[in-house]
Amino acid sequence: MAAVTAVLTAAALIVAALGASLVATPPAAADAVGPRRPAAGPTLRAGRIVALPAVRSGSVVDAYGVGIHLNFLDTPYLDYQAVADALSDLGVRHVRDDLYLDAPREYRAIRAVAARGIGFDLIMGRPGTGATPTEYVETVADHLPVGSVDALEGANEWDLFGGGDHWPAEVTAWQRDLFTAARAEPATAGIPVLAPALAFSWSYADLGDLSAWSDLANAHMYPGGYEPSAVIGQITQAVRTVVPTAPLVTTEAGYTNAVNGSGHHLPVPEDVSATYLPRLLLDHVLAGERRVYSYELIDSFDDPGATDTEAHFGLLRHDLSPKPAYTAMRSLLALLADPGPTFTPGRLAVTADGLPTDARYLLTQRRDGRFVLLLWRDVRVFDPQEQTPLTVTSAAVTLRFATSHRLTVHRPTDGPRAVASRVGTTLPLRLGGQVVAITVDPVRPPAPTGVSARPGPGRAVLSWRLPPTSARVTGFQVVRTGPGPDERWRLRPGARSLRDRGLRDGRRYAFRVRTTGRDGSSRAVVVRVVPG
Repeated sequence: MAAVTAVLTAAALIVAALGASLVATPPAAADAVGPRRPAAGPTLRAGRIVALPAVRSGSVVDAYGVGIHLNFLDTPYLDYQAVADALSDLGVRHVRDDLYLDAPREYRAIRAVAARGIGFDLIMGRPGTGATPTEYVETVADHLPVGSVDALEGANEWDLFGGGDHWPAEVTAWQRDLFTAARAEPATAGIPVLAPALAFSWSYADLGDLSAWSDLANAHMYPGGYEPSAVIGQITQAVRTVVPTAPLVTTEAGYTNAVNGSGHHLPVPEDVSATYLPRLLLDHVLAGERRVYSYELIDSFDDPGATDTEAHFGLLRHDLSPKPAYTAMRSLLALLADPGPTFTPGRLAVTADGLPTDARYLLTQRRDGRFVLLLWRDVRVFDPQEQTPLTVTSAAVTLRFATSHRLTVHRPTDGPRAVASRVGTTLPLRLGGQVVAITVDPVRPPAPTGVSARPGPGRAVLSWRLPPTSARVTGFQVVRTGPGPDERWRLRPGARSLRDRGLRDGRRYAFRVRTTGRDGSSRAVVVRVVPG
């Protein structure tokens, strides 16, 4: 059985995945279309307060992935436990990697990462190796844990690596055979198949429609040193000639920090990457994409002079120390992390005075009721041609809410700590090139639900539930009225029941149960009972 070599060295890395956005001239400026929104409905703007629809916070975390190279054995990826630790610390749930045949060590590494709850998009080989797509599918079925694979991906950038006039026919045949083999194997029949990603956006015109053999569209969108939104529209349009309607996944995007390099891919300093990477995720979410993978987790090469373009795409440096972009993404993902079953998010009544036309926003909600409003501006903060910072004059924005909330401001690029907080109906802030995250918590806790009273001889047993909430709950207050004097109880936050003895059989009693909080109490829920 033919097999692709199980080990790649760092020296074998080629300038890959950059062709789709080798931006040598500044892209056109983004249209000033005003704040963008995730779905049809009211828009955040100055004036009347409107109820904005939210998306699930966890869905934004789920939309982010990172590229890794577990089988590059002369790089820091050799220590796959350290890789798993870094991914867990980052808070990412999805990674992308190449699958190799006859590579038991890689399969152990995949299992170790998957054990952290992280799923894999696997690139399933390429033409010209003597192997077949069926062999890759069999490898997934025979060697990888059930549930560890998010997607199976077609040949990577074969327009760059294949060369010649025959690459379109080769990549099409590989994709058809991969899709057919995946559907025929029970272990992979339910795993979506990604279309092949190409290196150059103009290459898509040479391919026919691959929809019959692709569950998901696929693109590489490197901004080439410019703002994250710079190439999304152009490349998406090119990809849609191949897979017109399927959900889109960007499997590579990111920035190199090789500031002394001379390659065509323009670098940015590490602090600029920290500003752009959170925006990159959010811009792709606003574009309606299923997921975006930033390239890559670790700087594969040791290049202290920062001259090698390929050596500095990582979120971690070669010695595994975190770059500012790693800290920024970890901070953003931690604010939004909300694992658990799906739910229907609600709306937040808010308006924004002073919001500039280049502003973008995404409103999210966690299952405990907390909203996280993400604001940023679609502006360039660095000139990659001149390699100089650009001054972005921050805009004075005031958020106004219909009711009082506990408001906390974070700037993920600057780290995980809050930079401001207040309780009230207004929040002034400065909006520049960084993402600003505002957590919006209810001041008053919710009322108990499911309140019931079970009667017994001379007694009653009350029980209730507390809905998920981010309000600061201090306990519960129960008041009993009826024959005799009123009785009051103050219970701890974990209490979910109360037994009241010494009641008179056949007489009606009323119990009022409310949640108490640090900043107020809920309405009372009344339940009546007749003991005996």
